[in-house]
Amino acid sequence: MHLVIDIGNTRAKYALFDHQDNLVLRDVVLKRHAASVLKKVIPKYPVTAAIITGTSEIDDFLIRNLQEISVFIHMDSNTKTPVKNLYLTPSLLGRDRLAAAVGAYKRFAGQSVLIIDMGTCITMNYLTSSGEFIGGNISPGIKMRLKAMHKFTARLPLVEIEIPAEDFGRNTVRALQNGAVKGAFREIDSFIDEIRIKYGLINIILTGGDAEMFESYTKNMIFVAPNLVLEGLNEILKYNVK
Repeated sequence: MHLVIDIGNTRAKYALFDHQDNLVLRDVVLKRHAASVLKKVIPKYPVTAAIITGTSEIDDFLIRNLQEISVFIHMDSNTKTPVKNLYLTPSLLGRDRLAAAVGAYKRFAGQSVLIIDMGTCITMNYLTSSGEFIGGNISPGIKMRLKAMHKFTARLPLVEIEIPAEDFGRNTVRALQNGAVKGAFREIDSFIDEIRIKYGLINIILTGGDAEMFESYTKNMIFVAPNLVLEGLNEILKYNVK
């Protein structure tokens, strides 16, 4: 089996795939618990290869445990992938963005894809039909927008993520939700429309924690893939152990 791990700022996602690419196990834990959890998980399964990537520092103890597996890849800018990376600063590119592009490449080989990841930040990345990762845009995620308005003002409250039914917020809570939540959704919809006008028919694939909420709002035809980054990491691992 293949073990794939994506370390975020506060949480760690991990999954096990069998030799037929079936998802056998998937879980999300707090980043600080990842090493102890995986130390218990690994002996329970016939793990022959593993890959890890992260947007923040990764625990040394976890790395040492993973190094005991027959094949281990700590993904960096030099790791080979089945897509061609045309990003001008590859060392600064988030590995999760590239892994998501690889996952999209597997799902839509030979087709262009716009990959939207709605997590801590909202990233929108373009993969050409020939498998070239061009790059994309990064903007604050919904929670970050709400937290920023609370933190950097004297009186605005921190509110929950909800999609108001009304067009105009008639109280401060609804006004914040309209601005942050619907504002983010309209930003994404507008970008999708712009890309389709410029590049023609393109697949839209959506992932990240707020993906399902956006799916319920947009009228654009999109594909939701909550495990896209993990699927991409599995593809990268397979590509390097051939």
